[in-house]
Amino acid sequence: MRIKKIVAMLLCASVFFTGVGVTNCVGYAVESTESPEKDMKANSWRFSDGQPIEQGRSVQMYSAESDSSNAWRKVNGRYVNSKGEVIPGAEKKGIDVSEWNEKINWEAAIADGVEYAIIRCGWGMDYTDQDDDWWEYNVSECERLGIPYGVYLYSYATNTDRASSEADHALRLLQGHHPSYPVYFDMEDSSTQDVGDAMLGSIAKTFCDKVSAAGYRVGIYASLSWWNTYLTDPVFNNGSWSKWVAQWSDACTYTGAYDMWQCTEKGSIQGINGNVDLNFWMVKSSDAEPVDVEDPNVIRYSSHMQSFGWGDEVNNGCQTGMTGYAKRMEAFKINVGEGYGDLGVEYQAYVNGDGWQQPVSNGEVAGTTGEAKAIGAVKISLTGIEADKYDIYYRTHCQTYGWLGWAKNGEAAGNQGYDKRVEALQIAVVEKGSAAPGNTGIPYKKAVIACSAHVQTLGWSNTVHDGETVGTTGMAKRLEAVKIAAVDEKLNSNIRFRVHVQTYGWQNWREGGEIAGTTGEAKRLEAVQIELTGELAEQYDIYYRTHCQSYGWLGWAKNGELAGTEGLSKRMEAMQIVLVEKGGNAPGDTKGAFVK
Repeated sequence: MRIKKIVAMLLCASVFFTGVGVTNCVGYAVESTESPEKDMKANSWRFSDGQPIEQGRSVQMYSAESDSSNAWRKVNGRYVNSKGEVIPGAEKKGIDVSEWNEKINWEAAIADGVEYAIIRCGWGMDYTDQDDDWWEYNVSECERLGIPYGVYLYSYATNTDRASSEADHALRLLQGHHPSYPVYFDMEDSSTQDVGDAMLGSIAKTFCDKVSAAGYRVGIYASLSWWNTYLTDPVFNNGSWSKWVAQWSDACTYTGAYDMWQCTEKGSIQGINGNVDLNFWMVKSSDAEPVDVEDPNVIRYSSHMQSFGWGDEVNNGCQTGMTGYAKRMEAFKINVGEGYGDLGVEYQAYVNGDGWQQPVSNGEVAGTTGEAKAIGAVKISLTGIEADKYDIYYRTHCQTYGWLGWAKNGEAAGNQGYDKRVEALQIAVVEKGSAAPGNTGIPYKKAVIACSAHVQTLGWSNTVHDGETVGTTGMAKRLEAVKIAAVDEKLNSNIRFRVHVQTYGWQNWREGGEIAGTTGEAKRLEAVQIELTGELAEQYDIYYRTHCQSYGWLGWAKNGELAGTEGLSKRMEAMQIVLVEKGGNAPGDTKGAFVK
């Protein structure tokens, strides 16, 4: 057995003892003809002794014969199954390939409708004789031709040590490559199914944690039967792991959330000799179905996402970005299609921490890259003579809030002041005067007020904003002090507040940004008054309510009214503040805001 790692260690020691003092060495894969897995051959629902099983018509669960000449192709803009029926949620069609497919003409595959590929890099632990023979060719061709791709490694791991080596195997082959789809851990071999659900969970976590720590998106591949029978440990509910479900049928019947469906092993694609696995990238439950627009080509757009970089361009009506992975959108760009005359697009980003950027247009980048900053909100409008023919609608999927309502023609969409990241963006250009693509309620949440509180035994809380709760409920913890401020510090002089403190009574009025109450004295807050002045008072009414010992939530007070209790020795435990446009409706019941 020849082990390159030993050579590296000897080189390291040699360099160190010559006085250079290098102690950080790079490990290498084991290059061996005597791998401990050399006699292992894939055995699963789809392999027998390392050879693919030809699935017969009788294998209904796994085999999907084509009953339609358009099977697995687009018909009127929607993908259809083997029966010619529309596949709900199918967004993109791809293939997964390995050395079994031999040399592929990737240019022909693209021309035949392949939109992405998942490429096997190898199998088992980190031995070079377990690298896929066609890995380097396949990945280099996808990169040369700009085909989005992901990766998978076939696993034989029966313990976490082997899973760690399998992660090393994938990472070695991924060096210098940047897949836009996940790196999948293929869990199907029958030699691993008897280790128990908990161990399978630990094996998957070991692989995924190691690969994810290197900056790659990760996922698990398994058959429907495995997902339902073996991969039941809670670790597989990790929302940041992509799920790839194999069910060779006309529909995927997996009841959990999943990203990709392997629908058949009998796909026919130009440029590939013989059959090939076909897959569909699916719209997740939190992702947005494309809007049914008359002209899908009028605009195209893409986004730069945390960890994953620039995504593929999408057409009018589609979503860019990703939900369910807790990743921030950092930048985006929009282009108008060719042949639309004097039509342009102008857009700008609100970057959390930086504020609104200057507008950019026609393919320029809005936002930032390489600065780890999230977009919080966007504005988009059409320009030029032809703009009068269209309305442009757009909405954002934001951290905590999910999908907000649709904004239109330059309005703000997203959030400002709450420091919530935008995770996805959907845009729809429609004929002027057409109905909105969906709900237009609350497309934009702008925080004006920030509040934090000093809580018994817990200390200072995180800052919350308009409508959010500061303090605790159900824990019998007193509020001891509060700090109320304007998100825009220049407006702090427009806020006044004071509190009623145990023993001391009403304190003097404080201005925005100052602290009212006490710390370190074990004194409870019992009541509060808040009022606006100047510019803020002209625009808003300020409502606030308290959660008090024995009473729970009291009614909403407004514009300097008393809220809480006095003379009853009851602690304030939590508080909410809401700004309403001047003269607007109260956020709730205003009865019983103050008890004395």
